[in-house]
Amino acid sequence: MVEFLPSSKAVVTTSANTSALAEVSVAELGANQVAIKTISSGVSTGTDKWVISGRFEWGGFAFPLVPGYQRSGIVEAIGSGVANVKVGQQVFATASVNYTDATAGWGAHTSFGICEDFEVFDATGIPPERSAFGVVAQVGFNAASRIVGNPGDRILVIGDGVIGASGALSAKARGFEPLLLGRHDSRLEKIGSLGIKTANSNTVTQKELANFAPIAVIDTVQSPEAFELYYRALPATWAAETFGNSRTGIGQIIFSGHTPDGQNTWADMAHLQKQELTVHFVSGWVANRLVQTLELMKAGALSLEKIATVYPADAVNIEKLFSNIAAGKNPDIAAYINWA
Repeated sequence: MVEFLPSSKAVVTTSANTSALAEVSVAELGANQVAIKTISSGVSTGTDKWVISGRFEWGGFAFPLVPGYQRSGIVEAIGSGVANVKVGQQVFATASVNYTDATAGWGAHTSFGICEDFEVFDATGIPPERSAFGVVAQVGFNAASRIVGNPGDRILVIGDGVIGASGALSAKARGFEPLLLGRHDSRLEKIGSLGIKTANSNTVTQKELANFAPIAVIDTVQSPEAFELYYRALPATWAAETFGNSRTGIGQIIFSGHTPDGQNTWADMAHLQKQELTVHFVSGWVANRLVQTLELMKAGALSLEKIATVYPADAVNIEKLFSNIAAGKNPDIAAYINWA
């Protein structure tokens, strides 16, 4: 066992919705573990909010905790048995192990942390502020990967957050024509700068969506209001199979994200059945999709840092960022913390 006992700066949540920059102690490096000096950590305003509020029941995290589940950095040391990365390599990492004085609420918002080796992936050649969004980008990529269709088919994406943007960019990379709907003109303008067609969901009509004629919807909002807006625009599978038309016959919805203690019914199953729609539910990550997502990032297809806000890792900016997250008032499409 290699001894590696530094302290680390981290976002520490001491009680529900109370977070600040503080020092935590990092335990010794064990077998099959990797010590990583962080360059950037990607913020997930939804999941980070649930974790710091103590409402993420999937994790059961105890305070004090370090939130965050995605970061980029450089390998500082490796334990025995590690074969997938080497010292000095640029990597992307997901969850950290617990600190000696704080729970890892996945623990990625830290200047230095230790991960199990299976949580670490090569990110050579990818700007670290881009690869820091590996997990949320993978959720959008996962959604787009489920679509059955042909290049040129039209895809509707609901939501102007980072997962919606990732889904639209991933769909575009597959050759589809995405239209992203959101409620914030400032966000839509930024997403549009990446070559994605956008529209404001407050003003778009059901007729306009029907004329757009999507074969699939990636829904990152997951609300009854969103479902009511778009479901009629999808092709009815039975009609396509019975009468035939130029559109792909399978109408599809991919619900992307999760709502641990929020809305738990957001689609009318009678309508889903009537149109014989195919529905997917995606939220987490698996290794092969993360690798594919990082490959798209390296190719320049998922340049999320171009629409992200950067927050320096100082006390004032950390307090501002996590106060906004706790209040649900974060104006950013995406945000990352610069630990360099």
